[in-house]
Amino acid sequence: MILSSMIIGVGMFGIPFSFVRAGFLLGSLELLVLTGVVLIFHLLYGEIILASAENHRLPGYIRFYLGGRAVKIAWFSAFLGITGTLISYLALGAVFLNNMLGAVRNSEVFWALVMAVAGGLITFFSLKKEIIINGVVTILLVFLIFFLSFWLLPQVKLGNLLGFNLENIFYPYGVLFFALSGGVVIPDLITFLGRNKKRVRAAITLGTLLPPAVYFLFVLAVVGVSGSQVSPEAILGLAKVLGDQRVLFVGSLIGLLAVFTSLLVLSSSFQALLELDLKIPPKAAWFLGSLAPLVFYLVGFRDFLLLIGLVGSVAIGIDAGLVVASYLSWRKKAEGFLRWSSYLWSWSIYIVIAAGVFYELYTLVFRL
Repeated sequence: MILSSMIIGVGMFGIPFSFVRAGFLLGSLELLVLTGVVLIFHLLYGEIILASAENHRLPGYIRFYLGGRAVKIAWFSAFLGITGTLISYLALGAVFLNNMLGAVRNSEVFWALVMAVAGGLITFFSLKKEIIINGVVTILLVFLIFFLSFWLLPQVKLGNLLGFNLENIFYPYGVLFFALSGGVVIPDLITFLGRNKKRVRAAITLGTLLPPAVYFLFVLAVVGVSGSQVSPEAILGLAKVLGDQRVLFVGSLIGLLAVFTSLLVLSSSFQALLELDLKIPPKAAWFLGSLAPLVFYLVGFRDFLLLIGLVGSVAIGIDAGLVVASYLSWRKKAEGFLRWSSYLWSWSIYIVIAAGVFYELYTLVFRL
């Protein structure tokens, strides 16, 4: 639940739009491949943490295994990834709250403030209390996603589930990498479970594989019903196609729960990063971790598809590459050599990551 609640978040709502651009069949194939890549990334990160005596976040482990130059890249990636993700949570969470409670106060900025304040108050609790809250909410979230998906399945049109557009092969890449990744919370998972390798590996595997199964059912239902009329955040377009405001409410409730659970976990992890690796006092770390995303949102960073694509391709891609390099560095020190197969799979991952980074940066120039 710790890992799945981190993974299932804002990224889920960008997947249907990206699948329509690439074609449902091609998008599904990419979902399968990237699930495997992210699972490897999560398991390797878990092995690095289990092999280390001290508690850190990713930049701290990169400093230990790869040295000072690599840690600068890790810090850049960490701040880009975490702040970009938290901003996107506020942006989309505000949309969902406004969809549900617009009759009370029709202002996305107001609801973003409500999200930020609520998240700050809850992350002031201890880790275990926060985990209990997230576990309960995540169970409810998964139930609601299945409820909405099965509600929509009888209205799915098979013609909407075809398509294999190779010209847009990289369009879902950043969104999927973002939507599938939750490595930032693995240190908290290990803190909660203890350093029992069998339990940790099982938790990482199950926690990583549950979200893509949920995503596939959700995307199957949304794309199957909406087709080319899918909206960027999935729910508004779905409600318009069906002409049913109940879909808008239920879909927005699911979106709010998905965004808010991930907001809590990531905000807590951001505060731990500031405290453990930058040596900022706990209360100051809590204040900065809660305030920084809201400030960026208020000054105008609100395009959630642009944010999650950039974070998924660049920040999380860099993190994955650094984790693989750190793992290989640890294995080489422990065993004195590396097998040829290690070079084969690691360079395959590096090539996939590099292609995604260059594509996202290339398309970002044209979007701006």
